[in-house]
Amino acid sequence: MEHLSHLKTSEDILKYFSNTVFLNQENGQQHNPYDQEVRETHAIENGDMEQLVKSLSETYTGQLGRLARDELRNIKNLAIVNAVLSSRAAIRGGLLPEVSFTLCDAYIQKIEETDTIDSLNQLIRECKFHYCQLVSSTLAEKSLQKKKIPHSKITQCKNYIFSHLHQKLKVQDIAEELNTSPSYLADLFRIYEGQTISSFILHEKIKLVKNMLIYSPYTYSQIAAYLGFSSQSHLGTQFKKATGYTLRQYQERFRNLSREE
Repeated sequence: MEHLSHLKTSEDILKYFSNTVFLNQENGQQHNPYDQEVRETHAIENGDMEQLVKSLSETYTGQLGRLARDELRNIKNLAIVNAVLSSRAAIRGGLLPEVSFTLCDAYIQKIEETDTIDSLNQLIRECKFHYCQLVSSTLAEKSLQKKKIPHSKITQCKNYIFSHLHQKLKVQDIAEELNTSPSYLADLFRIYEGQTISSFILHEKIKLVKNMLIYSPYTYSQIAAYLGFSSQSHLGTQFKKATGYTLRQYQERFRNLSREE
C-alpha cells in the first residue's frame, strides 16, 4: 500500500508539472532566469555588497515560482528558500556553518511570525544583506590575518618589550615611548597579534622564567624580582596558570631532563 501511495503521489506531481508547463507556455510565463539567482548567491558568497545591490535592482520579464496557493504562504515559502540559499552561499564564502545554520533558523522563525507580504519581502532583502555583510567581515578578518608584514608600531612595541622584560611593563609606558596613544597601540596590537599587549608580555616573561628555572642559579624570589613580578607568590600563581606546573615541579622535572641530555 505504501508503494502504491508513493506512485500516486508521483503521478499527481507529474500531472501538476505537465499542466503547469503547458499553461505557462500558453500564457507566455516563465521563471526568473537562473543566472540572476547565481549572481545573487555569488555576491553573498564573496561578501560583495555592491554586486548584491546591483543584482537585486535588476528587472526581469519572468516571475518567482509558485510554492503555495495562498499568497501569504507562498511568499513565506519563497522567503524560507531565500534564507536557505543565502545561508549556504555564506558557508561557501567562509562563514562558520554553525553560525550560518543558526542564523537561518532565526530568520525562518521570523518569517513564520510575519503576517504581511510587504514585511516578508523586506525580510527577504534583509536576510540577503545580513549574510553578505557577515561574509564580508569574515573575509576581511582572514585577509588581515594573512598579512605577514607587521605594522611598524607592532615591531617597535615588541622590540621594546623584549629589551625591558626585567621591568614592570605597562601599556601606558610603552605607548609614550613609541609616541602614540595607549588605546591605539592596544587596538593595533590586538588586531595584528590576536592577543592583548599584557598577555603577550606575560607569555614572554613565562618563557624566560622557564629558561631561568632550568639553566640559571637564581632562586624563585630572585627570578620574580628580576622579571618585575610583585612577589614570588605572584610569579608562582601566574606560572601555574600558564603551564600547569608549580615553579618547583617544572624545575625538578625539566632540569633533570636537560642534564640527562
